[in-house]
Amino acid sequence: MKIVDVLEFIICIILFGVLALSYSSCEDRYLTVERNIVDTDNKIPIYFWAEAEQAGVNTWHPIFYYYIYSLEEGEYDAYFHAYVVDNNDSVLWVGVQPITIEGGKKIWGEYVSDVEFSPYMMPNIIPMAYVSVSYD
Repeated sequence: MKIVDVLEFIICIILFGVLALSYSSCEDRYLTVERNIVDTDNKIPIYFWAEAEQAGVNTWHPIFYYYIYSLEEGEYDAYFHAYVVDNNDSVLWVGVQPITIEGGKKIWGEYVSDVEFSPYMMPNIIPMAYVSVSYD
C-alpha cells in the first residue's frame, strides 16, 4: 500500500507540474484598460483605453486609443500624454503626441508606442493618459 500511495503522489506532482507549465506558456496578447477622465481645468473630457499588442517574439507594446470632446470654442493645440506606471508608482515610459482640437468637435485617435515590454511585466503595469491644452 505504501508504494501505491507514493506513486500516486508522484503522479499528482508531475500532473500539476505539467499543468503549471502549460498555464505559464499561455500568452495574453490583449489586455484592455479603460478610463474616463474629465479635466475641469482644461475643459477637455477624455475617454481612453489601452491595449497590449504583441510587438516582437516575446515582447508587447501598449496602444492607446482616445476619444476627446472640446467644450471651448476656437482652434487650439493640444497634446495627448500617455504613460505607463508600475505597481511601485514608478513611471516606466512616457509618450506625447500632438493633436489639433477644434471647439465643439469630437476627436478619435490612437497613439502606438515604440517601447516594448516583457510579458512578465503585464500584470504589474498601469496605463495612464491625459490631455494638455494650449489656448493661444
